[in-house]
Amino acid sequence: MDAKQKYKLFRKSKHFCTAPWNLLYVGVNGNIKSCTNGYTIGHLQEHNITEILSNKNYKLLRKEILADKITDNCKNCLMSENTSSAGEFKGLRNHYNGLGIYSNIDYTDVSKFELSALDLHWSSVCDLKCVTCWAGQSSSIAREQNKPVNHTPTEVADKIIDFVTANQSGLKEIYLSGGEPTLIKYNLKLLEQIDKRPDLSIRVNTNMQWKQDNKIVQEILKFPNVMFTCSIDGTGEKFNYIRRGGDWSRTLSNIKFLQSQSNVDIRANTVFFVLTAQQLPEIIDYFMEEIGSVDHTINPCGMGQYHLRCRNLPTEIKNSVRKNLNSTFEKYKNNLSIAGNLKNCLLELDKDGNSAEYKEYFDKIDILQGSNWRKLYPELT
Repeated sequence: MDAKQKYKLFRKSKHFCTAPWNLLYVGVNGNIKSCTNGYTIGHLQEHNITEILSNKNYKLLRKEILADKITDNCKNCLMSENTSSAGEFKGLRNHYNGLGIYSNIDYTDVSKFELSALDLHWSSVCDLKCVTCWAGQSSSIAREQNKPVNHTPTEVADKIIDFVTANQSGLKEIYLSGGEPTLIKYNLKLLEQIDKRPDLSIRVNTNMQWKQDNKIVQEILKFPNVMFTCSIDGTGEKFNYIRRGGDWSRTLSNIKFLQSQSNVDIRANTVFFVLTAQQLPEIIDYFMEEIGSVDHTINPCGMGQYHLRCRNLPTEIKNSVRKNLNSTFEKYKNNLSIAGNLKNCLLELDKDGNSAEYKEYFDKIDILQGSNWRKLYPELT
C-alpha cells in the first residue's frame, strides 16, 4: 500500500477505521468483537482466532468501511461522533487510527490482519458491586443475583495468549479491563510473555482496590509506558456508596503509589449519572489539578440503565448542574476530550425523565447493603 493510498484512507475517508485490520478484542466469555462498540464477529469456543479474523463477517465489514458505508457494526461510534463533539473529538476511531497508521498492512486487502492493539475483557471477575454496573460485568453482582459468572475458559485463554505472543512484534497497545483486570489470572500469564518495549503502551482500567503487592500490578509496572485509568465516581463516603465494597482511603493510597512510579500516567474515568452530576466539576478539578491526571473521561450510563441517567433529575437540580458544567466547560474548553464529554453531559440534561425510577432503585440497594442513600444525597429525595 503506497503513501498516497494511505493518505486517502486516513485523511479523505469520512468513516475509515483500522480496528478490523489491527485490533483483537476479547469479550468476557471469549467472544471476538470488531471493537468495544461493535458486534460479535465470532466465538473462540467454536473457531480459532485466525479463522475468525479472516471470516466472511470480518471481510464484509472491511469492505463496507473501504466503501465509506455506515455499517450497523459501526453505528454506535458514528452516532457519538455526530452528536455534541463531532469534528472535535472522534474518540475510538481516532485512537485506533493513530495506532494503525504505523502498520505496514495493506488496508485495501479485506483478508488481512496485523495485530497492533489488544483489548482484553476476558472475565467479569470483580470484587465490587458498583451501582452503575450489572451482573454481566461484575462477578460479585452476578453472585448476589444468583446469575452465572462470565469467564473465558482456560483453554480458550491459552489460545489467545499463544496468538498474541507469536504476533507481538507490531503490538503498540494492550488494554486491560474486565471485570477488574488486577484479579484476572490470564493477564499475568500473558504479560509475563510480552517484551517490555518502550513503544508498547499498557493501559489498565481499574477500580483501584488492589493491594500494592498484587502480582499483576507488579508485572504491569515492569513495562516502561503504563497508564492507569482510575474509576472514580465520588470522594469519601459517596465513593464508598457508589463503588459498593470499595474503600476511598485505599484508592487514595494506591493513587499516591502510582504517582511515585516514573513510568506511569494516571487518568480518571467518571460515570455521569444522577449521583455524580452535582459533584462532577469537583471530581474533574481534583484529578486534573491535584493528582495531575493526564486526562479525564466522562461516560454516560450504559444501555439498560436509563433509570440512572441525569435526565431523571428534578428540574431545579438539572438547572444547577447545567450552570456548573458550563463553567467547567469554559475552564477545560481546550482539552478536547473533557470538553467533548461535557457537551454530551449537557445534552443529557435537556432530556425528560422520571425521578421515581432512580429512587426505587437506590432504595433496593440500601436494603441489600444496609446503607442510606437519602442521607448522603438528601437533595435528590
